[in-house]
Amino acid sequence: MTENIIQFPGKRVAAPLPTSQNGKARDESAATTKPPRRVSKPPSDGRRTNNPKSRSVEPNIQEMPGENGGCSYRVQIRKTVQGESVSFTKTFTKLAMAKKWKTRKLAEIEVHGVQTVSRKGDTVADAITARLAKHKHLGRSARQQLDWLKKSDFGERKLSELSLESLTDLADDMLAEERQPQTVAGYLTILVNTLHWASRRNFIIPVAALKEAMEHMWEDEIFARSEERDRRPAIAELDRILGAAVENKRQKIPLAKMIVFAIFSCRRLGEICRLRWEDLRIEQKKILVRDMKHPRKKKGNNVWCNLTDEALAIILSMPREGEFIFPFNAASVGTAWRRHRDRLKIKDLRYHDLRHEGITRLFEMGMPAAFVAKHSGHKNGGCLYRYEHVEEEGDKFAGWPWTKWAAGEGVSNLV
Repeated sequence: MTENIIQFPGKRVAAPLPTSQNGKARDESAATTKPPRRVSKPPSDGRRTNNPKSRSVEPNIQEMPGENGGCSYRVQIRKTVQGESVSFTKTFTKLAMAKKWKTRKLAEIEVHGVQTVSRKGDTVADAITARLAKHKHLGRSARQQLDWLKKSDFGERKLSELSLESLTDLADDMLAEERQPQTVAGYLTILVNTLHWASRRNFIIPVAALKEAMEHMWEDEIFARSEERDRRPAIAELDRILGAAVENKRQKIPLAKMIVFAIFSCRRLGEICRLRWEDLRIEQKKILVRDMKHPRKKKGNNVWCNLTDEALAIILSMPREGEFIFPFNAASVGTAWRRHRDRLKIKDLRYHDLRHEGITRLFEMGMPAAFVAKHSGHKNGGCLYRYEHVEEEGDKFAGWPWTKWAAGEGVSNLV
């Protein structure tokens, strides 16, 4: 017997429900009960939404709100390889560009694999570190050479962007520091061997281009065994290079001024870029040259060197805006020098030849070896023998207009 629902004012009570054959009541209240609230899940591709205002445009692409109502699009692709997460991330200002990069990157991963594609950002230092960690048996000299290369500016270069030009530029920069050609050959040989080793371990390296660069430098006698160079710049050659440097308005480095200074200061390129204002003694016409090249003492070989009037005037013409007198990267200066030299088709003239020219000039002016050594920084007078037997006399640069040009306002400061 089914009981009817009894109505009371302001109150309604349901009668007992009928029981089923097995004696259990049938619960129909579940049909009217609200379903549990769904909790939003993170994106299926593993992306984190740290910014509550950001939103997922499509898998792997997140729209990131920016200032002034703008937005950017961040692509993030994550893969797991051997238990380690590998991430590829890049941000774009346009959605179309983000989609294009995502498609290309996914295709690269599909064809080459995650590990190979992730290696594209590796640097020379990364490859050297890998070999030093693996090959504990390397000799002391080889380890020292690799460690120097790792800490140099060249160590920051990306492996995938190395080329014949980048390796020859490295050789020129090392030669400009007055390393012997056979020493540079040793450094580059161990470097190329290390990069070849790394290329067989998933590092992306254009090994063929590097081997071609080595052959090129041997053929052009850049790695010649001779310890002496007789190449001197002609005034006409210097005039052309200096003129081209001044006319190049895009050139931020005062290359022309630094070329003239190298001649009159007898300084190496690396030393020029390390000169500091605090080490200058104007009244005594001298300056402390830090870490001067030494066959055994690589660091801490600080030497006081005299300055010619021309060199001091050029220093005083420089703006005093920081710690260094010439606050420029030596490798960048060397690259600018080679670029102008090569465009003018001037053969076999190195920046380091300017130092040799400056030392030879002092001997041609009749200065004794002791006087020259105080300017060049040579501690052993015997090292200057190759400059003493000069064939010309007098000052080759007397009346040279570039001398006053390079000094600029510095000339008046000497009065």
